[in-house]
Amino acid sequence: MNPRAMPVFAGGTGRSGSTIVGHLLDHHPDLTLTRPMEVRFISGNDGVLDALHAARRDPAAGLTAAVLAGERIRTRWFHRAPEVGLHTSMTREQVDAWVADYLDGFPGDPRAASTTLVRRIMDAICDHIGAQRWVDTTPANARKGDRLSWLYPDARVIAVVRDGRDVAASFVAQSFGPDDIFEALDQWGERMMRIHRSLTSAPPGTMMRIDLFDLVVDARTRTLDDMLDFVGLSSSDAIRTWFDAHVTAYAAHGGRWRSLDPATVEAIDERYAEICTRLHTSGVVIPHGD
Repeated sequence: MNPRAMPVFAGGTGRSGSTIVGHLLDHHPDLTLTRPMEVRFISGNDGVLDALHAARRDPAAGLTAAVLAGERIRTRWFHRAPEVGLHTSMTREQVDAWVADYLDGFPGDPRAASTTLVRRIMDAICDHIGAQRWVDTTPANARKGDRLSWLYPDARVIAVVRDGRDVAASFVAQSFGPDDIFEALDQWGERMMRIHRSLTSAPPGTMMRIDLFDLVVDARTRTLDDMLDFVGLSSSDAIRTWFDAHVTAYAAHGGRWRSLDPATVEAIDERYAEICTRLHTSGVVIPHGD
């Protein structure tokens, strides 16, 4: 089988560790991290998967969503920053032609049109970076992992989860996402629920869940071995060396929310406990904390 038909998609809640997993797998000789490392147009909001999902329920709504996905591919995702975007691997003329073909074919066969568009774009990226099998780290991959099989039946999807308090503290330190830690906690809870639904709906053997705490602290070797086995890779000296040097508790910046004032820490713990109780009731496995 063509290695490009067996990609790896890593994702999570955002700020949960999918980036470190992508960089780790990039150090295996048989996998290459995409450039950009978050291609976004497949599983991102209003992307190809959203249009395909809409078409399965209502063809007219699906076509409207496909037009929006095509526009985002041509604009927002084409050039996000000077060195970040689809423009680093392909021309605007190529993308315009591929999107036109996608929209022409979508009404008759949404899945075939979507698959052709995605594989054309990903082949261009792979040709540019010299990749065969590839890994993408768009966070939404984990929340739509059950749908990724519509485009890549032989893909593997890794959902990376992390203590919600660490996720929330990381978000508020960024220039994107929630800037209020309690809003960030609520978002974490919603996304954890979506990941759970994706894990339970995905075809057997196509998704796995990794707890970042296990990978960096509690069960390092076993978690790495399980991940490599899941994606069908043997171990390598290069990935082990990089893992030992860079995938560490220090690099994960765990527990920084504890440095806030005592009243805020107490309020965070209370909100987090409430969210975790609701998630647990729904069958969600809560990530380990430090």
